[in-house]
Amino acid sequence: MTEDEERMMRQIAEERISAARAEYTEKRTNLTLGHGNYDEITEQEFLGTVTKTDYVVVAFFHKDFERCKIIDMHLHKICKTHLEARFVRIDAEKCPFFVEKLCIQMLPTLILFENGVAIDRVIGFEELGGQDDFPTMNLVRRLVKGGVLIAKNNTESGAFRIKK
Repeated sequence: MTEDEERMMRQIAEERISAARAEYTEKRTNLTLGHGNYDEITEQEFLGTVTKTDYVVVAFFHKDFERCKIIDMHLHKICKTHLEARFVRIDAEKCPFFVEKLCIQMLPTLILFENGVAIDRVIGFEELGGQDDFPTMNLVRRLVKGGVLIAKNNTESGAFRIKK
């Protein structure tokens, strides 16, 4: 190897190490902010929660609605693998101010936040297949499309190959 090649290889190695450190630091920070869990918040905690971290998914639910329980089950699975976003739920009956402010008319409704600003919403199950037994991957793909999750593979991004 020439001296230039060695210098270039060292530089690439240093960049990779730096990127790995940054990723590790971000992951640790996210875990301390509550990422990786699916917690219930109150109306008083709402603004602090959606502004404290970059990406937040808020599920508005009603305790007696079966479809809200289905969304909860899927979000509980997703939150464990996607630490880049914070996942929380809030009882729509106990937060009338935000239900009105965010024009929530149907449950379940997911509001996707980026830096405290609502950037997208998922209302009901229409975009997820329209059935109660939709696969979790449908919701992951929708959240990736909404800009709050980073696709970990082609399946999550919605890419697929056509076999000949």
